[in-house]
Amino acid sequence: MYFSFNLNNTKLIGELLYIKDEYSLLYEPFCENVGVSIMLGSYTSLDTICETGVVAHVSGYNSKETWTNREMDVPKTKKGYLIAHFDDPPIKGTGIDYDGTWNTYYDRISNYVCIGDYHTKSTDVCIEFANKVVAVLRGDQLVAVWAKIKEV
Repeated sequence: MYFSFNLNNTKLIGELLYIKDEYSLLYEPFCENVGVSIMLGSYTSLDTICETGVVAHVSGYNSKETWTNREMDVPKTKKGYLIAHFDDPPIKGTGIDYDGTWNTYYDRISNYVCIGDYHTKSTDVCIEFANKVVAVLRGDQLVAVWAKIKEV
């Protein structure tokens, strides 16, 4: 699997909620066309449209109790579509493992989480594909997802 992007200036709507009673992330509004989940870390996923590979948002179980607190520099971003390219055609309703070893980091000051590598390099491309949700691409590989959360 690899990733690409298309830049655009579309107005992004929605927000990523952290539902503390459920230890989970939920993007509102949730895209009805999502058909496959690309799994990051344990149970957090990139919610993706099967037919196009366009990643709509992020969601899933991700207990705040496992997050590492640290100050982080939120990457500078460009708005665009994040597109997943699958090795085999995805089957609607399934999950595809991408990297189960990613940790989640949390900056209490900015209220951003980073799932994956928080060390953004100058050569990385940072695409805001959902409102305040950012994919960090190193070449054609996803190395992190950053998101501003609202705790509810």
